[in-house]
Amino acid sequence: MEPGQPSRTSILVAALRAFGARDADPAVRNPDFLAGRLISDADLQSIREHPISHAIREDYLKSRQNPEVAGMSNLVLIRTRFIDEHFRSALQEGATQVVILGAGFDTRPYRFADFLKGKRVFEVDYRSTQEIKKQRLADASIPIPSHVCFAEADFKKDVLRDVLRDAAYDPAARTFFVWEGVSMYLTEDAVRETLRTIALHSGRGSSLVMDFAGLAMIEMLQRFPHLSQHNYSTRWGEPWIFGVPDMRESEFFRECGFELREVVTFFSREAADRYLTRSDGSRLGSVRGGPPQSHRFTTLVGVLSMLLTRRSKWYAVAKLDVSR
Repeated sequence: MEPGQPSRTSILVAALRAFGARDADPAVRNPDFLAGRLISDADLQSIREHPISHAIREDYLKSRQNPEVAGMSNLVLIRTRFIDEHFRSALQEGATQVVILGAGFDTRPYRFADFLKGKRVFEVDYRSTQEIKKQRLADASIPIPSHVCFAEADFKKDVLRDVLRDAAYDPAARTFFVWEGVSMYLTEDAVRETLRTIALHSGRGSSLVMDFAGLAMIEMLQRFPHLSQHNYSTRWGEPWIFGVPDMRESEFFRECGFELREVVTFFSREAADRYLTRSDGSRLGSVRGGPPQSHRFTTLVGVLSMLLTRRSKWYAVAKLDVSR
């Protein structure tokens, strides 16, 4: 991440949400109708290596013919809708606070502004990212509701507990946490510390939704440098480095103070049935991206071998309840 600039992967994800929000079918439309208003031409230029930087300004159906655009926007659609569902449910069930860790261009505090009246929302991120976001919101004439509090954090040195305390967070209140698109970029120690902080400093009935990679996914990315994933996050200096131990997800999260209540694997039939099925019953498509840039045959054979021989969630999104 360049000084004073948001990470390129956060721009990429926002662009994918904005692209998916253009679908004519509400059954498979990304619900983030504000994402496109927060992305500037300079942002798209910064991710120009990815085809979404052009697709977002071009014909939607034609752009979906690019498997890298379609696959990644489908994946982000699953993630956005899963988190949105649990976001609403948590508030309906009594949560009075929301904490968004690594908030970036997350628009939930603004898309759900009416729903959040009387609640507190804490957006936790770097000061530079927050200043950019505030300016983008102002440029798009999107007001910042009174329930939103920006809690500045340098994730390399600040203690989350202290950051929240200084922002007037109530550790006794029932709270819903969102941790989207972050854990795979951190060390295992950092992931465990964040989870334990949430578990120890939140009220009864608190919960968390987060996405995570499986250990096999990290090993796959390390073994096959020609996968399209490396064309962006790794070469942009934001590699995936942490994966939850395969088939030990419940145990891992329990050690950190959580009970795993629901998990959806992005590559599963369940995910396609719930989130990638059009109103007429047809499929929107898969979440697979583009082919390797080179060494296609050997890379594809190696990837297929891992998929057939390793038991893993690979990449998933989960709802976790704080253990009490």
